[in-house]
Amino acid sequence: MPATPPACDEAGDGPPLVLIHGHPFNRMMWRPQLASLSADLRVIAPDLPGYGAAPGRGRKVTMPEFAGAILELVDQLGVERFAVAGLSMGGLVAMELGLRHPDRVAGVALVATTAAPVTPGEADDRRALADRIERDGILDLALDMAGKLFGPAARREPAIVEPVVSMMLRTSPAGAAAALRGRAERPDYATLLRDLAVTALVVAGDHDGYADEAVVAQLVGALPAPEVVRLPGAGHLPNLEAPAAFDAALRAFALRVLAA
Repeated sequence: MPATPPACDEAGDGPPLVLIHGHPFNRMMWRPQLASLSADLRVIAPDLPGYGAAPGRGRKVTMPEFAGAILELVDQLGVERFAVAGLSMGGLVAMELGLRHPDRVAGVALVATTAAPVTPGEADDRRALADRIERDGILDLALDMAGKLFGPAARREPAIVEPVVSMMLRTSPAGAAAALRGRAERPDYATLLRDLAVTALVVAGDHDGYADEAVVAQLVGALPAPEVVRLPGAGHLPNLEAPAAFDAALRAFALRVLAA
């Protein structure tokens, strides 16, 4: 087996599952899944370019470019066919992989994410936020997000909240800004996903301050017959807030699609 790159964690030797983190996080958000799912799967959790230990790739990185980085990684690891799970922005990257590489991707798990097209106002806001983060740092973004990420039970658990806040505060402002500029150019996935040729799983908490009921309904409606798992009480990070139920759903999905 090829050596694991430094900006990537890997565990297990079963069928391969790639986990893609959201913004402004890094691969460390998947530590519980590396421990839990590696008994049955080869779990691969990389840092996206500009996050964690991964070097950046310029002042703007689009979702197709992030997907290209993931494909480069799995090629480097000698992985031909894999399942992929992406959370929030990572879900957009997973969509790109499923749409562009159905010959390589066995299934996509879309976690706490959206298919909504970007509006002109949102695009302007993301570009302005990118400029502000580069100028002033990431503290204000991290503090703003911290109040919206968690469901009611998790926000009272320092063991969940503190590592996430610390992770956000360690994120490179340049890397976060590049991704924000790329997301300002994201396509209309609600239209594109109608042609998705691989099996899809949607996982969402019912207390998500970002992917609310309307966002989840639009995503589910855009997909051809997805499996849907709702996690009561969970917010935007269901893998950390409801790990047992999340892991059970993702394990079953990955093993099923990779066996097909």
